[in-house]
Amino acid sequence: MLPLLDSATISLMFDDSETQCNATEDDCTDSVVAAPPRHIALNDATRDAAEAEAEESGTMARLSLDFIPDEAMSNIAWDPVPSLYNEAQIIFDGLHYFNERVSGDLISINSHFNPYQVDINDIEHVPRIYASLLVSTATLHRAMQEDVAFARSSAMVRRDQDLFHFRIRALREIKYRISIAELQTSDSTLMCVMCLLLATMQQSAYTDWRIHLEGARRIIQLRGGLKEVLTKSPHLKPLLALFMVIDVMAATTAPSTHKHMAAATSMALRYWEVEANIFQTILAISAPCPEELFQSLILVNYLRSISGKPKLTPRRHTGTRMVLAKIRCFVPAEWAMRMRVFRGWKRTSDGVEFDMPHSQAQSLESPMPSQNRSDARPSSLATINSPGIPEYNIWLSVGVVYRAAILLYTIRTLILDLPESKEFLNRENQTLNFEKLRSETRQTLAGCLAPLFLTMDSARRIGKLVFFPVFVCGMEADPKDYRLQEFITKGLQMLGQTMGTFGPISAIDELKRKWAADAAAPEGTRVTWDDYFRGRPDFIFGF
Repeated sequence: MLPLLDSATISLMFDDSETQCNATEDDCTDSVVAAPPRHIALNDATRDAAEAEAEESGTMARLSLDFIPDEAMSNIAWDPVPSLYNEAQIIFDGLHYFNERVSGDLISINSHFNPYQVDINDIEHVPRIYASLLVSTATLHRAMQEDVAFARSSAMVRRDQDLFHFRIRALREIKYRISIAELQTSDSTLMCVMCLLLATMQQSAYTDWRIHLEGARRIIQLRGGLKEVLTKSPHLKPLLALFMVIDVMAATTAPSTHKHMAAATSMALRYWEVEANIFQTILAISAPCPEELFQSLILVNYLRSISGKPKLTPRRHTGTRMVLAKIRCFVPAEWAMRMRVFRGWKRTSDGVEFDMPHSQAQSLESPMPSQNRSDARPSSLATINSPGIPEYNIWLSVGVVYRAAILLYTIRTLILDLPESKEFLNRENQTLNFEKLRSETRQTLAGCLAPLFLTMDSARRIGKLVFFPVFVCGMEADPKDYRLQEFITKGLQMLGQTMGTFGPISAIDELKRKWAADAAAPEGTRVTWDDYFRGRPDFIFGF
């Protein structure tokens, strides 16, 4: 899924100060292959991906809900295309579908203000590249919604052509923009690269998403860092909130020796310097990890990145003790009470808002019992599938599953997987049986996830918020726990279909390989997190 700012903001960024491409596609193709000036060194892979060329064939198909079979064509249903249904109508249809069915997947609570929608009434001011990416996203999403089994038909074949057509157009536009010195690090180019990143993630968890992530990182670095970008362009905050989450989550599925791991984790360590309460923006998007836990996740990724450096072992030990204490002290019930007054993005899109100052919200008492409050679950999880789900129950579920998932990730990667003495843990932690704690935490996580996948509606409304916890639960499933494996598989299939993205579908394949690797490991052992991801293609579980 990909974001758009409002049309007025987009139009402003593409006006006089920046050159807009008005050339034909053939002209654009010729111009984008020109090498950019040497004084700006953007990521080479981003530039190479934009050089892709392909023949555009077939008639643009309408986004129809109705398949009309034709017995004269063996095994292929024919979907007639009205001759007057031209590209402009496809774009309008795609933008409308994006607003109605896709954009809501980018925010945590659908009733909150959504800065990712585009104003169709002002469609003439939407640049061509955004229309291209939106239509490709809408086409894929709609195909997955209508054809659960992905059966081939003439309509599906033509939608593949639509997807390819609009994606190639977007790549050409990106190539054109980074060939012009004054546009290479502009707001609009950053938006283009980020939109392409999100569209690519939707279409596959294995494709060139990493190329676009590193391209966006390079642009941000060339502009002086995230703080400098947001100081000059606060309207980009909804987009860069997505960047922060993708950046941090991508590091969890990379080996500690990955070539981009050091740069990514070092950059993430400075995120909280951007501005006060920067991590509150994450609560408004569809990966609303609680602020305290998100900071812990950043620290765990960094500690993983230095695990192979003996000189930094004391620092890693200190950090491990710190992060364990921080995670275990997090109380989901108290956090859920604070979140009752959360209202999502401001209509100015330069931050999030609460009904009262956040400091006052933090002083609210939790209605949950004091016993085991750190692992408290919603008192009536069965009601989580009803149309009127209390926001407190949603936030409580989110708090519980993220706490459990990040604790599991920490125990696995910083303690159980490392072949070293555990004496560095303080006295309290030394008394813990970490294998037992891992098993109990995984049970808590699986138990809280189960109600989220009882219906398609609950998966769409709440399951979309917990991609990372679901994936971690799968990674920690025992090789012979077939019941949990089946639950995770079905849950990810449901997420992929309801969200119109292949990320969760790809995650199933990844988890099945991990379960097979663990089953083949010597008795009583399992493949470590690092060993599993080392040497594998870059993978991200979805968003």
